[in-house]
Amino acid sequence: MVNKAALPPSLLLVGVGRFGREHLKEWQALSAEGRVRIAGIVASSATSRELLNTETGLPTFASLADGLALAPDMVDICTPSSLHPAMVREAIAYADVLVEKPLAFTRTEAADLYALADASGRRLVAGHLYRHHPLVIALIDEIAMRGTPRDLQLTFTNPLDTHREGEDPFFEWIHAFDLFDVLADSPASTVGAWQDGACAEASLRSEKGLSARMVFGWRGIEPSRQLTLAWPDCRVHCDFRDNIITTTTRGRTDKRFFGPIGGVLRRQFEAFLGACSGDIDAKPDAHQVMAVVSLAERARNQALTRRTGPSSGKSRPRVAVIGGGVFGATCAVELAADCDVTLFERHPGLLTEASYLNQWRHHSGFHYPRSIETMLEVQDAKGDFESVYEDVVLRDIDAYYAVSALGREISARRYLATCRACGLEFREVPAPTDIVDPSRISVCLHTDEAVVDIGRLSARLLDTLRASPHIDLRLGSEIVAGRLLADGRKAFDFRQGTQTGTAEFDFVVNATYANTNRIAQWFGFPVRPMRFDLLEMAVYEIPDARRFMMTILDAPFTSLTSIGRDGYFMLSHIHQSILASAVTHDGLPPTWEAYPSNRDNLLRHGLRYMPLLANARYVESRVGVRTVEAYSEDFDGRPTVVTPHGFGCWSVLGGKIITAVSNAREISAHIARESAGR
Repeated sequence: MVNKAALPPSLLLVGVGRFGREHLKEWQALSAEGRVRIAGIVASSATSRELLNTETGLPTFASLADGLALAPDMVDICTPSSLHPAMVREAIAYADVLVEKPLAFTRTEAADLYALADASGRRLVAGHLYRHHPLVIALIDEIAMRGTPRDLQLTFTNPLDTHREGEDPFFEWIHAFDLFDVLADSPASTVGAWQDGACAEASLRSEKGLSARMVFGWRGIEPSRQLTLAWPDCRVHCDFRDNIITTTTRGRTDKRFFGPIGGVLRRQFEAFLGACSGDIDAKPDAHQVMAVVSLAERARNQALTRRTGPSSGKSRPRVAVIGGGVFGATCAVELAADCDVTLFERHPGLLTEASYLNQWRHHSGFHYPRSIETMLEVQDAKGDFESVYEDVVLRDIDAYYAVSALGREISARRYLATCRACGLEFREVPAPTDIVDPSRISVCLHTDEAVVDIGRLSARLLDTLRASPHIDLRLGSEIVAGRLLADGRKAFDFRQGTQTGTAEFDFVVNATYANTNRIAQWFGFPVRPMRFDLLEMAVYEIPDARRFMMTILDAPFTSLTSIGRDGYFMLSHIHQSILASAVTHDGLPPTWEAYPSNRDNLLRHGLRYMPLLANARYVESRVGVRTVEAYSEDFDGRPTVVTPHGFGCWSVLGGKIITAVSNAREISAHIARESAGR
């Protein structure tokens, strides 16, 4: 007579779809090692049962009840998610159960299943695979060393064409909430979520201060498994497809290559076997699983409320736009179609800082030969800008770009090839002798670029903002503090003259540039390292000069641009225009000391290429701050960066005037999706 206690435990596998096949393969490997006996397989399809019986020689069954008649010690449930709770209820009275995620769709349901397991004296383990993944274990070690991170960004998606009817992203991708639970190491105090078709997004804030923005579901044509943790002085990025962890600190990047990672499923099964034998605790335990199910449930309910809320009589979302530059003002105009917008600008007028300290080019992309990304972004954005602001574009200005014959980085051949490859419109022309010294130019292009009349644009925006019944324009109003409320709304304290007040908003667009990190600090978002450049642009009057703009690449980047008034031009130089630069510890602009003007050197370098500057009369210097990524290369790429922080907050950094409308519409579309059903 066989002593059953001396045999390895027996297992019934339920479900042999795509992932069930992976389960079967791993159980077969453990069976070959004598650690488990596969008693049988449950498959709903007769064809599958026949094929499996032929392939494995194992008995197959059409129903869980038939398989349980074998009295297995353990059951592994790997069926469609909607079947999990009912199958656990059926199996838990007879055997220990491992069930693929999700265990249940509500915390109450999960608690009931664990109560049944306790009453039956059985082990119940949910298959949260990533708790056994080497990259996650490495992240836990990082947190133990560095403390709680400030920010978590996660994107877990599969191609849209793999989505099946009825699949719920919040529970099919419960891995996202499980990873938050593992890495936050404290409960979520704030949860917000929305869903757009088969893809969803959730924003969470833990009690220890970790903010998370998680995107999961089905979209695009390629899978993604990306996770990034950020501390004030460090960023750790995980790619679960390449199995690489990249750690970035100031001035250093290190990578850890884990190679092809096999055995994650095996580690999960070994943990299950250990829990069933009583050798180790279940991983994850009941408390952890219920916390994760609760998070997914809260997020899904928020998204459903937004999607199915009453359509009649709903209130318009309240949006705070901070910063009255061209991006902030344009965002306010675009958002006013569907939202009630409050625009805060600390100065008494619009377009007074970064928007004013600008050469006001109406770009086509010629300025960025070393950044194809920026060239294409400009091309994509041009139509949107012109559809709104064509009347403020000055097109009676000859726009030239030339390549220095003395430079080394950009050759005439390379520049022409890049412009043609990007579909830019231009004519190759002789270097205009009334502007430049032809001996110092290797190629000259007459382009379709123009200049934006910044004064007219400012007046146009001011009239539009004041005329809108859904925009509250607060000029001379400064935000002095902000905080994230428990329900996900944002509260700001502001000062306007001698008056103070507080206002609450559903969404926030931060277009302050130099002060972008101040809002991040208030809301607990990661502070982005910034470099602040104190810039000088010199205005000169050149008698009898025609209206033109001339940029000489590799000169390096000397530009002379008509500013819309006859005879008046703005002179800049990529190096000589910078009076000082600083990367600050807190990510906020420094207090600058008084720097002397560098206009003499600006003029001297301009004269190397443009002899007409010999007749120029200095008018004034315009000095202000340019804000860029702290450790980006010092080259001509300037893509617009729209950062979604989660919790209905966005920051806009960099870019050009011409991308203002496209980016405003992008943010407006996000807010429309997130506020659906409010």
